[in-house]
Amino acid sequence: MTELELTRRERKKEATKERILEAAFDLFRKHGVDATTVDHICEQADIAKGTFFNYFPRKEAVFSYLSETWVADLEAKVGELLHKGGPAFRRVLEAFVETATFYEQDRQLSKHMVAEWTRTMHEPDNEVCCRWDGLGVEVVRQLQARGEIRSDVDPARAHRVLGDVYHGTVVMWLEAPEPPYPLKDELRKRLTLVLQGLGPQA
Repeated sequence: MTELELTRRERKKEATKERILEAAFDLFRKHGVDATTVDHICEQADIAKGTFFNYFPRKEAVFSYLSETWVADLEAKVGELLHKGGPAFRRVLEAFVETATFYEQDRQLSKHMVAEWTRTMHEPDNEVCCRWDGLGVEVVRQLQARGEIRSDVDPARAHRVLGDVYHGTVVMWLEAPEPPYPLKDELRKRLTLVLQGLGPQA
């Protein structure tokens, strides 16, 4: 198979995954995740049931694919921000805070999104989670190299603390009967507080 043929095949696969994702989310919003079946998704996406399972092991796995697109976008955006001159602290923080836009836009679906993320986040072979962790650790290392945060803290530990604050803030916001605070604003404040605690020591 030539490189051109491979590229076309990969584009076709991605287009199919996007079509499945769009069909699933449209049905989830109209009927709820529990009431939507794989058969419903296949009918709306105009694909065979076997095709669906070639991409996703179950309907909830479409949330993992959405996470994959988020991580890919963040990798590109953060990489660009870190290559710019000047302090990166605020710019990188804002990039991570902006990933919470989906949660604010669709609170009900977000509960399933977070449940799927929580279910898979400790799987050692989960590619999306590994990429998320790798990105977080690299961001900490870059900020340490720039002198923007302490260099005597293990990057993996710092990333885990920041990740726990992010995840915990989102979960508390989703589990409350009504939103207890503006989500992105609270994430910004809490992550800033942690990063300031990691700031260079006098």
